[in-house]
Amino acid sequence: DKPFYIRLHSSCVTSETLRGCDCDCVQQLEGAIKIISEKQQGILFYLLQEGRGAGYVGKSRDRMLVQASCDQISTFEAYQVMGLKKDHRHYENIGQICDLLGIGNAQFVLLTNNPDKIQAMTDLKLNVISTVPLEFDSSPFNVAYLSSKQASGHLLRSASHSTLR
Repeated sequence: DKPFYIRLHSSCVTSETLRGCDCDCVQQLEGAIKIISEKQQGILFYLLQEGRGAGYVGKSRDRMLVQASCDQISTFEAYQVMGLKKDHRHYENIGQICDLLGIGNAQFVLLTNNPDKIQAMTDLKLNVISTVPLEFDSSPFNVAYLSSKQASGHLLRSASHSTLR
């Protein structure tokens, strides 16, 4: 049996709708859709967990702090200044959805750079056989953000490297 290629994608209205360029969310979404389409077997879990689960207000305040500092503080440091955890997202429902779809025991290839998502899938006892990073060329507008993700443990080769075109 072919594995399911899956992406746990948190909404990012600023990049996906407004085309903000200070993150890589829309590139990750489009990259995941491309891979799932090419493999012809996969699921995109589109999760309404804006701003790493902190919501629109938390995300807006984060962006204001980071931009006001001219990228001298990272998004993760901004969350800390605001008294927030670095990530408020949760994924418990993914296992339940996979069970409802009859694929709870399937093999999965997880499309992510985020070690927390890999751990969440492992904690749910889902059979993740491998991961595929979604890494794109940086721009002057998102290089600091990508560098902060890398420093936070995301599986990025460098903030300016691309594995997908």
